[in-house]
Amino acid sequence: MGAALIIAERSVGVVARARGAGRAVLGGWPGRVLGAERGRLFLFLPVAMGGGVLVYFDLTREPAVWVSGGLVAAATGLLALVWRWAVPRGVAVLLLAAALGFGRAQVQTLAMPKLLVVPHHGVTITGRVVGVDLLPTGRRIRIAQPTLNGGAVQARAVRVKLRRGDDIAVEAGDSVRLRALLYGPSRPAYPGGWNFGRDQYFAGLGAVGFAISPLDVTARAPPGWFSALRQVREAIAARILRDMPLDTGSIAATLLTGFEDSIPPAERQDFITAGLAHILAVAGLHIGIVMATLYALARFIVGFSEFVLLRVPAKIVASVVSFVGGVVYAALTGFHVPIVRSLAMAALVLAGIIAGRRALSLRGLALAALALMMIEPQAVPGPSFQMSFSAVLALIAGYEAVGRRFSIGGASHGARLGRHVAALAFTSFLAGGASMPFAAYHFQQIEPYYVLANLIAVPLTALVVLPLGMAALVLMPLHLARLALVPMGWGIAVILRVARLVGGLPHALIEISPSPGYAVALVAIGLALVGLLRSRARFAGIAPIALGVLAMTLGRAPDVLVSPTGNLAGVRDGGVVRIVEAGRVDKFTLAQWRPVWAGDAVRHGAADDVCDNGRCAFAAGRVLYLADRTAGAGGCGSAAVVISPRPLRGTCRRHGRLVIDRFSVWRNGAMAVWFRRNRLVVRTDRTVQGNRPWVPPWPPRWHHAGRW
Repeated sequence: MGAALIIAERSVGVVARARGAGRAVLGGWPGRVLGAERGRLFLFLPVAMGGGVLVYFDLTREPAVWVSGGLVAAATGLLALVWRWAVPRGVAVLLLAAALGFGRAQVQTLAMPKLLVVPHHGVTITGRVVGVDLLPTGRRIRIAQPTLNGGAVQARAVRVKLRRGDDIAVEAGDSVRLRALLYGPSRPAYPGGWNFGRDQYFAGLGAVGFAISPLDVTARAPPGWFSALRQVREAIAARILRDMPLDTGSIAATLLTGFEDSIPPAERQDFITAGLAHILAVAGLHIGIVMATLYALARFIVGFSEFVLLRVPAKIVASVVSFVGGVVYAALTGFHVPIVRSLAMAALVLAGIIAGRRALSLRGLALAALALMMIEPQAVPGPSFQMSFSAVLALIAGYEAVGRRFSIGGASHGARLGRHVAALAFTSFLAGGASMPFAAYHFQQIEPYYVLANLIAVPLTALVVLPLGMAALVLMPLHLARLALVPMGWGIAVILRVARLVGGLPHALIEISPSPGYAVALVAIGLALVGLLRSRARFAGIAPIALGVLAMTLGRAPDVLVSPTGNLAGVRDGGVVRIVEAGRVDKFTLAQWRPVWAGDAVRHGAADDVCDNGRCAFAAGRVLYLADRTAGAGGCGSAAVVISPRPLRGTCRRHGRLVIDRFSVWRNGAMAVWFRRNRLVVRTDRTVQGNRPWVPPWPPRWHHAGRW
């Protein structure tokens, strides 16, 4: 008996030691990872909240009002249940953040006014002007709370381009009347294309159009700060364009006033091709340069005043001066959303400096992202939000990891210069590399030489162009602005030359086919893991990044694509994509289609020139194009897809054949077709967008639009 007890006791000891060893082997690394990442959960809250926002916008049907509250309540209940355990508690917190993002997006949607039913005939519009845009070919005004043909006041604004030569003075706040043709939001050029309707929905815009009568200003607005600010901005832009050539002056006016519509198309395309488009989009880079310049200048000047230094810390004085200068610059550039967002983030940095904390930190970036998503969740699906936050995340995380390698203290002049150049290249590589997948997803293009162009353009902008522009603004009241504008133009001319040289390199602009949403989501998750984690677990983010980039390259272009109006039809015919045009050429849709068949040879022409007797056969007879119903009188053969820009009214219809005519796209929007062995895969704009508050009713209510 005693021997048996001894054996049993030793057996229990052996089992216990085995269990301990198993826990050490299997559970040691999770414990070490969690210990190393302690306190990092907060950084993932904006990632989870942004995911909730994107899930809401990706739905094809509007959820019931109670769904958001139910998700938040369920996540809160789960958090209460698992509060005692660290890992489940962290998961529940992230789920709660995602539920809050989903709910905030739905609340924002419900708060917007309903869509405007747009009449398809000339209407008389009366209302108050809230914005005037200067275009290369004229002016465009935005009218708030308009009435159409004397009807009820509409909650949504309309935007109307004035007739060429209509030079009557008009300012924000004036009451006006005019006749115009209005159009609702343009439907995407292809299924999954850019959703203009959602942008206009959250911008409070109901329709756009052009005037068919002269503008009549019925009442002038009393003087106010908004109109006065607009006049100042227009006067500055006019002075710049008067003292500088158009190619450099238009860019200077953009940098100092935010009016970018005067930039010639050729110069704008040069900047885009070279990867310098961010220099023309006044936002974070520009306000950062302005505020950093003012901060350094103020701190330098305060250093000469013993009276101030003994009473107020120099960093507080410099921070106040920098913030005030940032507000003035934001006002001069129009207080548009990107500049306001960047000003808020810069203010957070200044607050960190005053409090003695790190000026740029991941926690500050997370706070800024959370605040922005709570204020305007509709910004999350847009390229500005995704590209700016990914770039800043890469910069902060990258310099935290290897920034000390660019320290220039104690080095020779040559070594210091080399490290400066290396730091600039590293900065461009981080910011451009992190934002490139999102730019490729939204704009279907990649600029491979962006580092080379930014290596010269960004320092010139920061050290020469914008500081001289600030000096020009100070000298304008003294009529001495030309002293700064002329050398500023020299700096801009160098940037233009760099843009043209880089843009002229082989494959300077690579167009890619549209990518699926899950691909860029994988990239975003990978960037979050690499940038937010501090242990070696961060390298796990490389896998989703690689998978996302791979998925972006695997998309297959459709074999057949028909535009929302039916006037354009594209068909893959062997190694060539043939686009048939009926009626007026839709240049905008053609431009949107170009990246869809990136890398393919494209041929397009009018239906009358391409098709004999109104009939064209493509893809070995699988696709038949008919100019109208009469062209189908001779039968449709064995075609699997029949396309026509006119109603076919039953012609060629049979089981297993897809007929796309004018009524098809009227009901479904743009349509895409893929040939998969013996079946057709059809995707329509209607199935992609679904039934959401910003989607016009299907089909369009043409027959209801004429009554007001």
